[in-house]
Parts: sequence; C-alpha cells; structure tokens
Amino acid sequence: MIAEGRIIIDLGLDGEVRLHTNRMASVPALLVGRSPREVVDLLPLVFSLCARAHVVAAKGALGLAVSDADRLVVLAENAREHLLRILMSWKAKDTSALPSASVMRLVADAKLGYVENSLTSYLETHIFGLPLAEFLAFNSQDVVQWITQAKTVPARYLAEIINKNWQGLGAAPTRFLPEMPMEILASRLKNPHFSQLPDWNGQPCETGPLARQSKHPMVAAAIREFGAGLIARHLARLVDLALLPSQMLAGNSSPKAVVETARGRLVHVAQVENGMITDYAIVAPTEWNFHPNGIAVQSLAALRELDKTVLSEQACAVIRAIDPCVDFEVRVV
Repeated sequence: MIAEGRIIIDLGLDGEVRLHTNRMASVPALLVGRSPREVVDLLPLVFSLCARAHVVAAKGALGLAVSDADRLVVLAENAREHLLRILMSWKAKDTSALPSASVMRLVADAKLGYVENSLTSYLETHIFGLPLAEFLAFNSQDVVQWITQAKTVPARYLAEIINKNWQGLGAAPTRFLPEMPMEILASRLKNPHFSQLPDWNGQPCETGPLARQSKHPMVAAAIREFGAGLIARHLARLVDLALLPSQMLAGNSSPKAVVETARGRLVHVAQVENGMITDYAIVAPTEWNFHPNGIAVQSLAALRELDKTVLSEQACAVIRAIDPCVDFEVRVV
C-alpha cells in the first residue's frame, strides 16, 4: 500500500487559511501500462480507505461488469466509514465506547439478507436507540428531544456541541456538486490539473453527506437555523447512515464510473488501447472538499476565536465533520 498523502492547514487568528496537500499525484501513473484486470486487482493495495468504491468506479470506467455484490459491498463500506468516523471522533462524557468488531466486519460480511439486518440492528441499538424509520421521520423538535434524552453516544456528543454553542461552527455558503455529464467530465479530466484542483463552472464544489441530504427535512431545518455548520453536517451523516440499510435492498448493478462514497462522489476515467491503460484519472471527494478555495477552507475561515488552543479544537472538529480521506494537521500560526 502506498502513502495516500497528507493535508496540512495553516490557520491564522485573523481568519487566513492556507492548505497544503500532496494527495494522489502519483497514483494514475501507477495504472498506465497495465491491463484493466491488473488495475482492478491493484487498487485495493493502493487505497486503504474506500477501496471497494475505487474498484467499482474503475470497473465502470473500464467497461467491466459491476455486480449487485459489488454495489452491496460499496454500501457496506460506506456504512463502515461513517461508523468509524463516529467511533473515532464523536466522544462524549459518561458514555461507554461503541463496539467496533461488528463495524470492522461489515465489508467482509456484505451478503444480502445478512449485512442490512446486521447494520440495522447495530444502528438501532448503538447509534439511534430507536427504529431507523422513526429517526428519519423526526422534525426539528423531535431531534432536540432525542439529543437531550437519548443515551447513545451520538446523541450525547451532539448535546455537548449544543452546550458549547457550536451548532453553527464553521458555517459557510454551500455550493453542492451537481450531477456531472460523463462526457464533459471526461473532457475536463484530460487536463491533469483537474484531478488535483477540480472545479465546476469555475468554482470548487462540495460533495458528501451534507450535499446528499441537505433537502432532508431534519437537515434542512438545521441549515435554516444554524447554517451549514457542525450540527447540520453531523445530522446529515446520521441521515446518510440511517438510509443505508434500505439502499442495500434496492438492487442496481449498472456500471458506473461515478460512485457515491461515505465522503462524497468518486470519479474514475480511463482510456484503453489494445487492452492496455494509456491514460487514467481519479477525482476523489477530498479533492473537491479540500480544494484550496473549497468548503473546508471557507468553513475554517469562518471561525472567530482568539484563543489558539480553542481555535485548534474548533478547526479539528470542522475538518473531521467534512472528513478528508487522509491524515491532516492543523497549525495555528
């Protein structure tokens, strides 16, 4: 497995944000000169996160068959990534650590008739403390009641965010990534800089749970009240997660080079001549969300805190909510 890069963010007390990254520049070069099957076999060794999504996107880009089993394992991977973010980052006082063994088995256990039931049971027991359909039907008053009364780690964590008055932390104007015609996207990807600094109509866009769930009544209400900040992002992740078991039951195995991952939209584009890869491009969600002028930078620039320790804590909370697929470092300067 190769290093997938790192993001370093320099954050000034005056709101200036400078982002540095060495993400994925060398990955496409590893794929050129190989056969489509070699590429599919190599990708899980290259990417430690969302490896199955990369495989399915590659199959779509290379014209290989994408099965229902492929689709199911991507959804299981999305559930795992959401849950790992919650397990690692959503800490609350007076709560026990969430069980992790069944989360780590989700991808290996991705068999229809089992994984969706296993995931539903875990979510209803440990994440929501109630049936998924009940949570998804919440209005804004129901959400507040759940946060204040439920004993699950996510509810207690969100209660602590409210107690800190961080509901709108990092709120910034949103520009969600629209559906992209594949022929236009493929043309844009002929420019090697597009993979590293993507834009749509001249602007970086946001992709991920908030983009997918911004119109859900629960999330839309949070955005109206607090802006697209911390509480809206966390509720969007929870809605995204609660919808996954039903999505697992909806079969659709059409080949797609564009795959929705836990962190957002993943795109692969390939050119094949005489059975060998002659050109390859990948745009991952982190390239959109952590663009030098993207939503992460805009959200960090919105922070207004003069205490360096608190500012660093706030910045890390915002970054984890947007969720890069690589390690990051915040330097308050």
